[in-house]
Amino acid sequence: MRKELEFKVTGRQDGLPVKKILALELGLSRREISRLKFTGGIRVNGAQVRITESVHDGDTIQVVFAEQDSAHAARLSQSVDILYEDEDLVIVNKPAGMPCHPSHMHLDDDMGTLLAAHYGGRFTVRAVGRLDLPVSGVMLYAKSQPAAARLSRQKDTGEMQKRYLAAVSGTMEQSEGVLQYTLKKKEGQRARIVGKGGQQCITHYRVVEQGKDWSLLEVTLETGRSHQIRAGLAYFGHPLFGDTLYGEDRSIYHTALHCASLDLVQPFSGKKIHVEAELPEEFQKLLEQLRKESGYAV
Repeated sequence: MRKELEFKVTGRQDGLPVKKILALELGLSRREISRLKFTGGIRVNGAQVRITESVHDGDTIQVVFAEQDSAHAARLSQSVDILYEDEDLVIVNKPAGMPCHPSHMHLDDDMGTLLAAHYGGRFTVRAVGRLDLPVSGVMLYAKSQPAAARLSRQKDTGEMQKRYLAAVSGTMEQSEGVLQYTLKKKEGQRARIVGKGGQQCITHYRVVEQGKDWSLLEVTLETGRSHQIRAGLAYFGHPLFGDTLYGEDRSIYHTALHCASLDLVQPFSGKKIHVEAELPEEFQKLLEQLRKESGYAV
C-alpha cells in the first residue's frame, strides 16, 4: 500500500540535512532512506532533493513510500535453491537475472534479500564474491562477519576455487590455454575494456565440447575481476552467447555463463567442501540448439 509522510521544519531543525531529519524526526532506518533516495521518494517543498541538502525553517519534507510491485513480491516469495548449508555459511544456485546483493537498481529483489527473508531476518547474510546479474550458478554467503572474513581470505589467496562453463562463439585454436590481459573501466559505461593501465587478468580455459562455430569451455580464474571472463573472451574473438554487452546475442535471454562448481574449506572446522550446480534449462536448450546446427544427434 502506498504511504505518504509529511514533516514541517521548525526553527530547531533549521540547517539540518534531510537525512538527519528523516532519521531523527520520522524514525526511518538507513535502508528505508536508501530505498527512498533511489526511488525519488524524498521531496522538499515539492522538489526532489539530495538527502545531504540542508533544510530551513518553514520547509516541508514529503516522503512517499512507493507500492512494492507484484514482480518484486513474487520474487521475494520464491524458494531458495540451497546447495549446501551449515552454521557458518550457505551456498545457493543463483538464477540468471537475479543480483547477488542489493544495489540502487535492485533494493529488494536480490539473492541476499531473498536469503534474509528465508531466514526470517535472524542474522545478516554476507555475499563472499559475486556473480554478474546475467550469470547463473554457485554463489556463497556467510552467516556471520568472522565467517565472511575467513572465507574472503580463502578467495584472495586462491584456496577457494570456482569452475565456470561458458558457451562462446567460434572455435578455439587450442584445446586448452591461458589468456592474460589487463581490464579497465570504460568511462561512462558498464563494459570493461582491455588496455594498458588496467587490472591484470589471468584466465584458464579448457575446451569441453566444440561444434560448428561454437565452443563450450570450462573456465577457471587466477584473478577475480569484474567481467573478467565476459570481456576477456570477447576481446580474444569469442564472446559469450547472449552477452549483448560484449557483442553476441544469439536469441538467449541471459549470458551463457554458469558457475558450475565451488571448492572451499569450512572456515572453522577445516573440512573440504565441494558443491556443484546443474546448468539452467535455458543454457541446456542453447547447447541442444548448437549441437543440432552442427549435425549432432540431440
